[in-house]
This record gives sequence, C-alpha cells and structure tokens, in this order.
Amino acid sequence: MKPDRVVVLGCGPAGAAAAITLASHGISPVVIDPRPSVEWEPGEGLPSAANALLRRLGVWPSFQASGHLRSSGFLSCWGSDEPFFRPAMLDPRGASWQLDRPAFNAVLRDAAGTLLTRQVHGVRRDGPRWTVDHLEADFLIDATGRSSALARMLGVPRRVDSRLVGMVALLPDPSPAEAASIVEAVADGWWYASRVPGDRLVVALFTDAAAARSISVDRWNYLLKSTLFVGPRAVLSTPPKIKTVVAGSSALSRCAGPGWLAVGDAACAHDPLSSRGLHDALSGGIAAAEAVALGDLSAIDAYASRVAAEYRAYLDDLAWFYRQENRFTESEFWKARSGQV
Repeated sequence: MKPDRVVVLGCGPAGAAAAITLASHGISPVVIDPRPSVEWEPGEGLPSAANALLRRLGVWPSFQASGHLRSSGFLSCWGSDEPFFRPAMLDPRGASWQLDRPAFNAVLRDAAGTLLTRQVHGVRRDGPRWTVDHLEADFLIDATGRSSALARMLGVPRRVDSRLVGMVALLPDPSPAEAASIVEAVADGWWYASRVPGDRLVVALFTDAAAARSISVDRWNYLLKSTLFVGPRAVLSTPPKIKTVVAGSSALSRCAGPGWLAVGDAACAHDPLSSRGLHDALSGGIAAAEAVALGDLSAIDAYASRVAAEYRAYLDDLAWFYRQENRFTESEFWKARSGQV
C-alpha cells in the first residue's frame, strides 16, 4: 500500500532527489537533516549524464542559474607520460559541470519540501509504523551518506571494500579560464585537479588510507610539484589546508528491509575515479522514491537487488581498471571509463 508519510533522513543530493520524486507521486515527505548547509565538499564535478536527471527533478532552470562552470573536457595521464584530452563538446548529452557545491545543494534542498534541521537520536518500529524521535512515519529512507546512520541504528552492517582517501585542498586558481579537469596517475595513487566557481581550484591526491597517514603537508606539496600536469596547474603561495576525506568503496550488507531503504552513499559508495557519486545519488534517489511510491514490497526488493547487482559489477570493473593502470594508453583510459574496452 502506498505510504501516507515518508521520512527521509539526510538532504544531500540522494535524499533531496528522493523527496522531490515522492512529492511528484503525491506523497509529502518530511526531510530531516542535521546540517543547515554545506560549506564545501570535495568532488565538485557533475557529469553530463546528470543533466537529464536535473530536468526530470524540475530543478534544471535553478541549476543553470546557480553559477556553475562548464567543463571544456578531461586531460588524463594514466599509465604513460603522454597526456590525452577528451573534449567535452563531443559528449552528445551536453555539458559536464564544475560545481559550486553549496549552490548545487541549496537548489536541491529548496525543492525537497519540508526540511527539519536537527539530529535524530533514535528510531523505533511498532508494527507497521515508525517513530523517529517523536515523529511517526510509514516508511523511512536513509540518505545519510557513508555513515548510513539509519541502517546503523537498525544493526545493518556495512562492508568496506577499499580504504581510499582523498587528501584535498581548495586553492586560489591561477588560471581560472582553464576549463579542463585533470586526472594523473602516480606511484602513490592518482591526482585530480579541477576549477570551481569563485576562481578556486580543487586539488586532491587519492591514495590508500595507510599511506595517507605518513603524508604531511610538506610531503603533499612535494608530491604535487613532482607531477607532470597537476602541479603546473596549481600555484602554492602558502601551505595549503588539506582535508582528508573517505573516498573508498563500501556498501551495506542489505540496502532495504521492512519499511525502510537506503539511497546514495548510504546504500553504496563509489571510488571517485568512477565519476559516479553525484549522478548515482540523483538517479538512486529517484529510483528509490518510485519504488516506495508503488507501495509494493516487490518493488522495494527489486530496487535492493538492482543496487546490489550494480555494486558487484562496479567492484569487478574497478578492480580490472586499477590493474590496468600501468598498461593503458590515454585513449584506452577513456575508452575503458566509457565501457568500450
């Protein structure tokens, strides 16, 4: 039976997409998020495949008016010293974006409906109904990111498949007209650089968590200056403030159960090399909400099975891709990312 009240825990892209989609099906969700806003998050790119999702959610005009930058393409050096440039204009789905992430989140949060900014201290299930603190609901959606807070309260374990972290700095951009993003493989992992609005540059080293513990700011600077392409893109006038963020692959042992499901990173989180994070958050939020709106247990089961199958396939692809790091030519790099190799 179609639920009357759905509570969405978390209002990042996945939670907001779920809430917007529920409303389109005649369900008025209540969204609870402890964060009043997001000042900055790494992972500032949105692939062109997400453009259709933003249109579907009805936020495309607001998104376009939010000051995001168009990417001119992607420069990669993966397994060889010779760079390869893939121009964005060749993508039939339209522009990829270098995001003003707070503005992106604000557009989605504004469209998500009733938003309560507070912590959730506990959930309880009595028969078919949930109580979230003092709020009753028929169904709960966990959109709390990698913490998977609801699933953790319910005792659902989370498996960690890789311990990749990103050591990220937000720097002044010496060349704000340079619209290409860069990926460069190195012995310690791989580097990423991309401009974002406000004449800023995101620069990140992705490496194993154990290795990251021995990388000081000075060492990070040294490794950056040793790169062929990312280092020359960045100019360090003062020691950067580096934020270390979890970036590896992990997933819940099950992403749905009686009266609840998980979406986005709460269900499964991806390596940023896959460029799937924000796109999958939006598409997963839509798919989850549509399953909930059907009011059919088989739809929830189908959603959970699809998420699990896609995550297993992703792990196989990612493992294969990293094994190829030292043999790819640059054209093969991008063919592999698009599934052509």
